[in-house]
Amino acid sequence: MPIRLTLPIHYHSEPHARARAFARVQSRRRHKPPAHKFDFPTELIGQTTDVTLYYDPQLGPEGATLAQQVQPNVEQTYVNCRNYFGIAGQPVNVIIAPVNGQTDGTGGAYHYGCNFNPGGDLYCDAAFGNEVMTNGLIVAELTESFMGVQNKGWDCGGSNGEALSRFLAELESGGPAGALAAFATGPTWDRAGRPNWIDASESTDQDAVSTGCGIVYLYWMMSKGHTAAQITQAGCPDGSLASNYTALTGSTNAWLDFSAAVAGLAGGVTSDNPWGAAAAVA
Repeated sequence: MPIRLTLPIHYHSEPHARARAFARVQSRRRHKPPAHKFDFPTELIGQTTDVTLYYDPQLGPEGATLAQQVQPNVEQTYVNCRNYFGIAGQPVNVIIAPVNGQTDGTGGAYHYGCNFNPGGDLYCDAAFGNEVMTNGLIVAELTESFMGVQNKGWDCGGSNGEALSRFLAELESGGPAGALAAFATGPTWDRAGRPNWIDASESTDQDAVSTGCGIVYLYWMMSKGHTAAQITQAGCPDGSLASNYTALTGSTNAWLDFSAAVAGLAGGVTSDNPWGAAAAVA
């Protein structure tokens, strides 16, 4: 099964560190005891209509406290993700664990596949003292499961889907300057010379340049008055963000319009949202 791993931006400039992160996940999957359902040992925290929440007891009291802080809002997080896509989902398991050996959220999050089955077990790094960050990591994985059910061209294994999952995760965790600020990819795209990843999507979710292009585009669409739900539900009919633009506006000049708008930014691209657009969800 493919690993869909969301990592902070520094991993994208350190290929050996990124390779080690993938190797850790693969090793844990291969070597888990046969009696274990999940990649980590788990202790149940609680269950809602759509989410069963666990934590790895090896995290100790701080891990238990974090999971208990996440638990009251986890069902609403699921409902928010469902509303972005406008479709029904399936129940998921959320496992808060020391992903990549970290306990500050920088281990990222992962699941398997772009659907609920497989893909319904969401492993999120424990961010001790920061339940908002842990919630954002949940959204990053959960929204990718919704992409497969929606089947409208968002590819969680490609740059357009990775951009969307990070975009929605940021909206659910304080915005681009919020708890997931260390995961921002927009400035990486800017420094790379702003290549065109609007007319095509890259077939990987691990390239910060193409993902960065996508997320800056998504915030641009929000700045033009489209809500996150409208953007998400429009999909990418031909697999490109250009087709998302056409679905929302009727125009076929996505790259020309977007690149001109970026060129007009006085301060350049210094975050995922250089437009100053407020979060518009509904």
